[in-house]
Amino acid sequence: MKVLVAGMSNLEHQGQQGVIDSITSLLKKMGVDYQIFTDEVKCWEATLNLGFEDISEKVSKEFKEKAEATGADLIISSFAAGVQKWRTELPNQYGLELGIPYIHVSQFIADEFKKSSPDLAPFPHKYFVQHGCTLGRKMKGFQAIRDVLSYVPEIEVLEEEHPTAELEKMDKAEFNTCPGSWLNFTQPELGDYIKENYVLSVLAPANPDYAGSTCANGHYGIVQGLEIAEIEDIKPLYFTELLDRIWR
Repeated sequence: MKVLVAGMSNLEHQGQQGVIDSITSLLKKMGVDYQIFTDEVKCWEATLNLGFEDISEKVSKEFKEKAEATGADLIISSFAAGVQKWRTELPNQYGLELGIPYIHVSQFIADEFKKSSPDLAPFPHKYFVQHGCTLGRKMKGFQAIRDVLSYVPEIEVLEEEHPTAELEKMDKAEFNTCPGSWLNFTQPELGDYIKENYVLSVLAPANPDYAGSTCANGHYGIVQGLEIAEIEDIKPLYFTELLDRIWR
């Protein structure tokens, strides 16, 4: 199986080199034949959200053509927005169908771990995981990260609670607060306030040692929020960075 890794240009643009390195390192350790998608437009999945329909159709068609030309059997990404776009929005909006399955990296790792349980060192720390808005709320894809983290010895996983989730017969992951990094696109004047407020009102009360999001964009918001709030006791750590650190 040949895997195409999308979203790496977005990560590079955000300065998330640690996430890039951990994903490629894990794929090598798992023996996966992979290729990085180097020709994609940065943050192309945001064009439809922002109302640029003509641009969105153009860049989506380019993504489809270039991705299918690689001969990949599967596309993975740390950004759930692209996965969701090809699952429902682009077929409905433009009639575009991607000829390759496209899944979030958490689902890919969960599937791989089920095939062959990894040998991971203990991680005796409290780890807060934020369920990305698209992955958790729109796609209900929150179980994969829980499955992945269940393989980590001695970890204490923390999640944002929601008082009415059980009453509404919904998973608490569907109510997770967004760290606010999308505001960099739309309302940058509010961005710093929202990201700091997320850290102070959601992360800090949970008192974790480390924190990360399933969505790399959400993780970027956590990184920025911790810097703005000048909190050093909580370390940002994307879950692929965590796994790469403890892989034996």
